[in-house]
Amino acid sequence: MQISIINDCFDQDAQLRQISRAGSLFPCAGVNCFAVGSELEAAGFLIDALDAFDGREGIILVNVAPRNGKAKKWKNGTPFGYFWYKNTLVVSSVDGLVLSLCKKFGLIGEFYVLDIESVMDFISDTELDSENKKRIINTQFRSFNFLPRAADWVWRKYDLPKEQLPLEEIQDVSEGVWFVDNFGNIKTTFVGEDFGFKNGEEVQISIKGESHSFKFYERLKDLPDQEIGVVEGSSGIGNKRFLEIIRQGGNAGAELGLTTGDKVEI
Repeated sequence: MQISIINDCFDQDAQLRQISRAGSLFPCAGVNCFAVGSELEAAGFLIDALDAFDGREGIILVNVAPRNGKAKKWKNGTPFGYFWYKNTLVVSSVDGLVLSLCKKFGLIGEFYVLDIESVMDFISDTELDSENKKRIINTQFRSFNFLPRAADWVWRKYDLPKEQLPLEEIQDVSEGVWFVDNFGNIKTTFVGEDFGFKNGEEVQISIKGESHSFKFYERLKDLPDQEIGVVEGSSGIGNKRFLEIIRQGGNAGAELGLTTGDKVEI
């Protein structure tokens, strides 16, 4: 079984601790940790992870949960919750854009929110003593102290106290750029099948308020050398694949000055 961790805590020490904790709870699983810089990046990574799992057994742990700004409204950061996509369990921070693309793609049937204090009250003292429970409730590193444990309990079918979250309360995606890869290819939140562009068709794109005209190509191979075009990329799930803005043989992200979270309109 595979466990994929998507987290904005990604220095070497943070990765060591998260991978070690998840691996100790699921000793037969392979565990990897992947760095993200924002909620929107995490949303895109989550889609690609679910696509890679292809509905098989596995666990995806997602956390982008700052304590500053709007997050001050929570007792100790945004809550965590979970949903199942076929046989894959996703346990994730709830607030912000982390779940926005899953909502857009209709991948969440039922989403359940966990209150850490209520969960700690539920867990027996033989499994966790009171000092450990208190530390988990107040920890600054919940994706190490709580998130993998919650996944273990859900996976083992514990009837944890939970509340169902209406899907309309999950934030809608902000249309634009969710990631720029190492080639400078710009992954947008737009889905190719929503537009039905034909090969070679002109596509009008507004980037930071400036209008551009690029041609659409069904395959990267069809994009002429050094031309910027719009291509249906590999990221996505099922027939829903994100449109990418690509410079064939170059770096579109650097040339157009785009990065994660930037506004793009098609």
